[in-house]
Amino acid sequence: YGLPSYARQTGQRCAACHVGGNWPQLTPWGRFFKLAGYSAGKTFIDREGFQYAPVGGLVRTGVTWAAQPTNSQGQTVIAHNGNPELYDAFGELGTKFTDWSGIFLEYGVNNTFPGWKGVEGPVDIRATHFFHPGNHELLAGFDMNNAPTLQDVWNTIPAWTFPFYGSPQAPGAPASVIMNTLPNAVGSIGAYALFDRHIYAEVSMYHVGNDFFRFMNGGTAFNKVPYLHNWSPYWRAYWTTDKGPNVWMAGSFGMQAGIYPNSAVRSGPTNNFYDTGFDAQYQHLGDSRKLTVRAAYIYEQQHWWGSYPLGTSAVPKSNIKTVDISGSYALGDKWTFSAAYLLTNGTSNAALYGVSDPNGNLLSSKPNTTGYTLEIDRTLTQNILAMVQYKGFSKFNGLSNNIDGLGRKPYDNNTLWINLFFAF
Repeated sequence: YGLPSYARQTGQRCAACHVGGNWPQLTPWGRFFKLAGYSAGKTFIDREGFQYAPVGGLVRTGVTWAAQPTNSQGQTVIAHNGNPELYDAFGELGTKFTDWSGIFLEYGVNNTFPGWKGVEGPVDIRATHFFHPGNHELLAGFDMNNAPTLQDVWNTIPAWTFPFYGSPQAPGAPASVIMNTLPNAVGSIGAYALFDRHIYAEVSMYHVGNDFFRFMNGGTAFNKVPYLHNWSPYWRAYWTTDKGPNVWMAGSFGMQAGIYPNSAVRSGPTNNFYDTGFDAQYQHLGDSRKLTVRAAYIYEQQHWWGSYPLGTSAVPKSNIKTVDISGSYALGDKWTFSAAYLLTNGTSNAALYGVSDPNGNLLSSKPNTTGYTLEIDRTLTQNILAMVQYKGFSKFNGLSNNIDGLGRKPYDNNTLWINLFFAF
């Protein structure tokens, strides 16, 4: 997200940290600002008094149209079609604490369709120190956050990948369990190092987000979200270099987690997940034109030792693989044009992905989904972003036709989303 409090802290425009001023994709300076603990610029209060407001807010509103909001029986598939909606409103704390530490924290309310729910957003707390062995630079950091990959500075992996935002009403593809279902359900303690601003390595340990980590997961009911068994390791490494306006990155990441099949019954066998990912990004940051190309691959092994005996998984082992390729082209600090291609494949699991016809005949039990996203963003001011996003599917849950057993096509799930973001 783009936090105006950081602009007040550093005295810079949002475009200094965000490509084309279009949050949340980061520039090299934006990445370094985050890795250095959000500590550049002024503290919000010093001996001379109050310097700037370290708090702010974010409001999202818009309207979603589905290609076919109902199924052939007239039942609603995509709710609130064509209705203007207020999606969420968040208060934000984004500031440096000292010359070596800082915080990014959100808390607000989400439209859950129906009703509203108070929930904590991203939380990222950092402390850092620079070492200078010989003629080199080593940035060492300590980090706490509430979602795997939230701490990352590249726009290639789950927390920050494109599309950066999507309609809460739009259907999505199946995805990695531990990378996509743990936000706001966990807390972490981790350490990282950046050597000569080229080589990065990190290890973090995640735990269920209650008790000590409760302050990171306000509004979360832990009997309704994935509940981790003990500590789960996450790792990240990448290499990056630049030449003139060009920046390259290649990296890898992964996580291992055990999750109880029933969050309310925290004993017995767990489901074990093993994620391995590879990612790359290229940026050309010209004075008036900026190009970013991103790619990521995630492979998740799934061992359903807890769910299989209960019948909530049809197989004892499975896997899911995702390929995500996207690109953005920014004209100045006003217009950004983006596109993405998503491919999801995996093994059959009728308990998770099963689709049957009215006679009970199984049509598909695979997560295989192919989709794309097209988007145009207009930065009206550095605090107001307008977006038009079209999301489409050519395959959904293993089927190119009759995806619900009642004649629905993949493209019936296509959506057009027009929305406004206000940050202050």
